[in-house]
Amino acid sequence: MEVKLPPLSRAMRVAFTLALAAAYVSWHTHDAFAKGDDDGDDDGDGDGDGGDKGGDKGGDGDDEDPDDKDQPVVTAGGLFTMETFPVRENSRPLTMTQHITQLRLSMGTDLSAKGAFNSFGVNLEGIYGYSDNFSLIGGFTDAYNFKQFGFYFGFEGSLAYDLLDIRIAANLHRSALPLYADFCNPPKTPGEIAGGPAGMETCQNAGATITNLPSGNFNAGDPQFSIDIGFPFRYAIRPEVAIVALQTLMSIDFNKATVDHVNVLPNPNMGADPTQPATTTQIVGNSAKPDLKPSIGLATNPIPQLSVVVFAQLRIPDFDTSAGSFQVPVTGRIEASPNQKLDFGLEFTLLNVKPPDGQSPIDNRFLSLFMQARY
Repeated sequence: MEVKLPPLSRAMRVAFTLALAAAYVSWHTHDAFAKGDDDGDDDGDGDGDGGDKGGDKGGDGDDEDPDDKDQPVVTAGGLFTMETFPVRENSRPLTMTQHITQLRLSMGTDLSAKGAFNSFGVNLEGIYGYSDNFSLIGGFTDAYNFKQFGFYFGFEGSLAYDLLDIRIAANLHRSALPLYADFCNPPKTPGEIAGGPAGMETCQNAGATITNLPSGNFNAGDPQFSIDIGFPFRYAIRPEVAIVALQTLMSIDFNKATVDHVNVLPNPNMGADPTQPATTTQIVGNSAKPDLKPSIGLATNPIPQLSVVVFAQLRIPDFDTSAGSFQVPVTGRIEASPNQKLDFGLEFTLLNVKPPDGQSPIDNRFLSLFMQARY
């Protein structure tokens, strides 16, 4: 079936044009570096001639200082090799070193209050260093028993080396829609769901409250094609502490998803019956408009082999800031790096730390274990 994509709005065209212009600058930056290296080689040749002359006067120019072998490895300009790639994550470049590939495999499970271990997902992602300041990125992600997935491919290039990048990726994806149920608290039996007609549900325990929560079951949303844009930023306050931000900034959608996510709204029946749940749900779509997805966090390295990162993301579909249409997931990551080639750790995500009244910030959770290797 042919899918017709709506024309881009003027704002979307401007945003996409600016992103491509920044990408062009990033792509051609390594040409300037290469040219500078050539000039340096010419100067080095001249110095070599002078050194030969000095060697004739003072002795054999090939003799090395015996102390040189005791000097530590020095990496000029932060451009690394596999042998000098930092173990400390905060010291690693934002873009992958030239000709080095990093593969990341992760496995995750829903750990929410009512759906723990009911669904799983596996992700495989990769980064290839095309040059020291330009990386190719791509991967496949899935969660909730493949009800949610994403295929993406793109690039990340330096705008200011090791400080600010631009990241652009084409992304074919869909979201999982959690199915909500009215749970009794405290329950008479584990996982008790309130019974009765809609708006008149009751629990077996007298005085039990009813809470509207994800049941652990999911439906699949509609696929959507987007261009994801980010400006990854890292500022190291000191080697052990850095501010990280804007791994994602926005997504430009090219088609409409009729079924995309669930809004949690105040329950209109709450006033008439205080025992009823404080919230209700509404399934909504995502139109062909940009989505806002900025992120910010703090990365720490208490010791070189251990990294702890906490970051939050604001997700606003269609830039609609009305109540109930945005989420604030917060992720904590602990990563161990025994050497330059291997990392492993876990990520724990609270899917929305600013839920509507009637839900707790810790009710909806997700846990992932990961390992990444470089070669």
